[in-house]
Amino acid sequence: MNDELARLLEELERLEEKTSEHSISSKINKATEKDQSPEAIAERLAFGFCEDYLDKQNSWGTYYGPMMVWVGDDGKAYESPSLSLVDDDIIEYWKNRSQNTKNPIMKARYSGLVWDLSEAAIGKKPNYRIAIDYVNALLDVTDKDLCEHPTETITKITRAYKVASALNNSELIGKSIESAIKLEDRIAEDDKAGLWGFCFDLFVLSKCRYLSDVQKKKLIEDLESRLERVSKEYSPWVCESAGIPLATYYRSKGMDADVSRVIDVVGSCFEDACEGLAAMQASSWLQHVHDIYISFNMKDAAEIVSRKISEVGPEVVESMQEFSHSMEIPREKLDAYLDSMTSGGLETTLNRIAIQFIPKKDQVEQQVLELAKNHPLTYLFTKTLQDHKGRPVATIGGVEEDLEGNVIHQLSQNMNIDSFFLRHSFNKASEVYGRSSDELTSFILRSPIFEESKKDIVQKGVKSYLDEDYMSAIHILVPQAEAAIRTLVELMGGATLRKNRQGGLQLRTFDDLLRDESVENCFGADTSFYFRMLLTDQRGWNIRNDVCHGISPAGAFHYSTADRIMHVMLCLSQVRESNA
Repeated sequence: MNDELARLLEELERLEEKTSEHSISSKINKATEKDQSPEAIAERLAFGFCEDYLDKQNSWGTYYGPMMVWVGDDGKAYESPSLSLVDDDIIEYWKNRSQNTKNPIMKARYSGLVWDLSEAAIGKKPNYRIAIDYVNALLDVTDKDLCEHPTETITKITRAYKVASALNNSELIGKSIESAIKLEDRIAEDDKAGLWGFCFDLFVLSKCRYLSDVQKKKLIEDLESRLERVSKEYSPWVCESAGIPLATYYRSKGMDADVSRVIDVVGSCFEDACEGLAAMQASSWLQHVHDIYISFNMKDAAEIVSRKISEVGPEVVESMQEFSHSMEIPREKLDAYLDSMTSGGLETTLNRIAIQFIPKKDQVEQQVLELAKNHPLTYLFTKTLQDHKGRPVATIGGVEEDLEGNVIHQLSQNMNIDSFFLRHSFNKASEVYGRSSDELTSFILRSPIFEESKKDIVQKGVKSYLDEDYMSAIHILVPQAEAAIRTLVELMGGATLRKNRQGGLQLRTFDDLLRDESVENCFGADTSFYFRMLLTDQRGWNIRNDVCHGISPAGAFHYSTADRIMHVMLCLSQVRESNA
């Protein structure tokens, strides 16, 4: 051990002021910058690990984990510090340091590492006495307020309680509970929700059997008092932090009146706070409180809020800004593309259009991941999608927890651009081969999934499309596409009926049919995903549901929507009877 490190460790032993592992780590790294002795390596490692490690995907199944994880140019994952650096000598060094140091924070770190990493790193279970030393050190850190920040102290006492519980040591559990409650009393500030409520979560909601009736009563009364105060003076989010745990507890006890009382307070706090807010923010907050009411089965309150969301919807639409982007396509390149799309006869052209405009899900997924990499903030937060009246219809989470939602959203945007080429392809086909509804209908009806009895209906829809009566075409053809999918499922041996609440049978929904295994087996994953996004998913175009439920405004019945429905008909027409 070099002299500088020895002096530093001696200085840390006498340290009486508040500190943190990060601060200690910085000092050790500076003192051992060029020192590769075993002691220097062990000390750097000891304070290099991240406490309360949350990245489960790359974790070692331990409380401590690497401070950094990254993917190298070779595509391999790397960690720093690496668990592979922890060997028998390192563990033994930490064990000795934990017994010799008088600094509670350092004692907790050394003993905690031995207890937590021994089995994972060297395959040996540590002596349980090291865990007792670990808990006592954490209690010492908590009771003496040795951490720089209160949230760090909360982490320490939470860890103490959990380790004591794992040991089933009633004495240490009791000390941990008492220490945690005293800590919350010392640090709690009404406007800082992170500094209170942790005892309620840790002991009351988790039904700790070592919590005395007196302690439990105190925690409940404290949170009730805090709810009353914060509901009058602070942000509704602070009010929610007090109310939701209380309501959760009362619900577990079957105390429905108290559940309603508490959630009414939280809901009213949010609703009152929406007065004077920008429409978009008010809508977002009202959606949040609507979710709270639903989660606690307060349907009447949820209905009232849903009406408020509808009322503020038009203002949300007015507040939205329109963004556009233009690009130039050389005429000669467009002409060459359209010539290639329409060569070889009408049937070949229609088949080519059907195949060409089916998006590739894996390509869109890769596009989303690449965009998330280059613009991480855009894909970190939840997006709320609004309909034409400003009503929220769907939410899309961050890319890590909701990749499919982000893929659907991106595909919707891609298709808006792609619609230009689909429109010109249809126009070019009409220019080259004429606009015959008989020929186009005949082509579609070759597929056995269109019933003969529907021929006149399909032809009427096709004619309306060619006559540019898009409103009629969409209303006629969308139900025929649904009927065709239902026939396909039947032909492939699938069920198209399900039991209803009246004891009879009813047809499965279109979205349910599109998720049937037989549809993907027939069309492939890309096409079935495209159908759902286009027709039945609220995160996508959702044409079928918006049209059939009378939601779409008149402006929605334009050529790009009609083109997509005609494209669906061409895709469905690709189904042919097998000669086998």
